[in-house]
Amino acid sequence: MGGAVAACTDEELHSSLAEAAGKHRRAAPVSGGSAAGPPGAGNSKQRALIGAGGSAWHDKMLMSASSQTVFEAAQRGDTRRVLDALNAHGDPNCVSATGCTALTLAVGGGFREVVALLLQASGDPNFSAMGGITPLMSAAASGQVEVVRMLVNCGANSSASDQEHGRTALHRACLRGHEQVAQLLLHSGASIDIDDFKGYTSLLLATEAGHKSVVHTLLCAGASMARCNNSGDAALTLSVRSGHEACMEALLKAGVSVNVANRNTGETALLAAARSGNDTMVTRLLQFQTSVNEMNQQGETALMVAAHGGHSRVVHKLLLAAADTTLQDLDGHTALMHGAAADSSAVVSTILDFGAAPSTVSPVDLSAPLSIAANHGHVEVYSVLVLAGSAVPALASRARKESAPAGKQPAGRPVFG
Repeated sequence: MGGAVAACTDEELHSSLAEAAGKHRRAAPVSGGSAAGPPGAGNSKQRALIGAGGSAWHDKMLMSASSQTVFEAAQRGDTRRVLDALNAHGDPNCVSATGCTALTLAVGGGFREVVALLLQASGDPNFSAMGGITPLMSAAASGQVEVVRMLVNCGANSSASDQEHGRTALHRACLRGHEQVAQLLLHSGASIDIDDFKGYTSLLLATEAGHKSVVHTLLCAGASMARCNNSGDAALTLSVRSGHEACMEALLKAGVSVNVANRNTGETALLAAARSGNDTMVTRLLQFQTSVNEMNQQGETALMVAAHGGHSRVVHKLLLAAADTTLQDLDGHTALMHGAAADSSAVVSTILDFGAAPSTVSPVDLSAPLSIAANHGHVEVYSVLVLAGSAVPALASRARKESAPAGKQPAGRPVFG
């Protein structure tokens, strides 16, 4: 392991490497191997793990003691034993019964010297183990910059993706926040906007995970800020929903469309920030001229969702930015009604201070702020509303007079539903 590396001087290692490399050069990759082996070697389950292309290489492992030594020593980082076994004609591309090569495990253990030995002995950098995981994917996920560099220089395919998530080495590096690895992969030609099975690009993964430096690297490399995952979220809404202010700031400064909405729900970044009660994000989005009265597909505005969450500071900021208190969602509920349902006297008082009508009746369910407070048992909110002149009409005709058209929208905004 570590001691074995120290026992082998650089001069000895390099001279032996040249000898090992000369003995083990191959023209064909592992996937196309056709070395003959004894019939019936390994059971059907093992062959399913190894795959059709690797079964011959496993047969060779069964017959070659030196190849077994390469495999066993590599997974423990024993540089000297690996070198000796390679010089004894051990094959670095032989496959174990579980579908791994020596290179797969050496990379997984972070044994850089062993990886160098195996690659110089023509170890296949594109062999995919169980689930389609390649050595490059493993190195990228663990942030091994030098190992990634060696693999790329030896022809590792940066566009390969695993079978479970459809993620490439770049996806894995960005998800874990390994900025240097991401830069190296991008410089080697990795596809920047390719998505995984859930529609996540590298930028979306880095943004949701909160890795600002990786987000910056990807943006500088031209990553698309408009791409959405399968849930309909683009990078900006993901950064807000995940609470990563630094990532949101990077996207805003890169010129992201501030009013981009979730393609499935219509939720904008401002709505997401208001819903979570993040007044810092709300303030920043308002500074970038986001539309304060934009509605989602339920007809909700940022003011409504902030009121429903009882976020009085956010409600105040939105009202200062000219949020409309008269708008109604698809249930005919105003922001004041949402505040009454949330049992927030501070929210109700703030909305009333900005001129909200205290007795508006929903044309859908005929509820009013006062009746909502009464039904929820919110006594303090009820008192605030009464002091503001709120009342529940006794007659249906008066209720209709107090109501406004359901789903009232800002000018030019279509009614959903």
